[in-house]
Amino acid sequence: MDIKLVNRGEEGELILAGRLDTKNADEASAVFLQVADRFKDVTLNMQDMKYISSAGLRALKKLYMKVRGNGGELSVTNVAPYVAEVFEMTGFAEMFSVK
Repeated sequence: MDIKLVNRGEEGELILAGRLDTKNADEASAVFLQVADRFKDVTLNMQDMKYISSAGLRALKKLYMKVRGNGGELSVTNVAPYVAEVFEMTGFAEMFSVK
C-alpha cells in the first residue's frame, strides 16, 4: 500500500493506492491515526485503491472513530468500484461522507 499525505490546511488528504490488507493494515492504521492527530478533518482519496480486506476495514474504522472523537469529519472520494462494493456490503458507505 502506498499512502501520500496532502496538507490542505485544517484538512489532511490521504491518497491511497494498492491493497489495504492484513500485511499492511497495522502500519497503515498507525499512519492514519497520526494524520487524525494532526488534522481535524481527513479525506481518503481511494482512486487507486485496488483491494480492502477486513483488516483494512478495521483500520478505517479506527480512523473514523479518532476523527469523530476529535470533532472532525472523515470523507472519502474517488472510491474504486470494488472498494465501493465492499463499503456497501459492510455498511461502511453510511459511515463516510462521500465527496
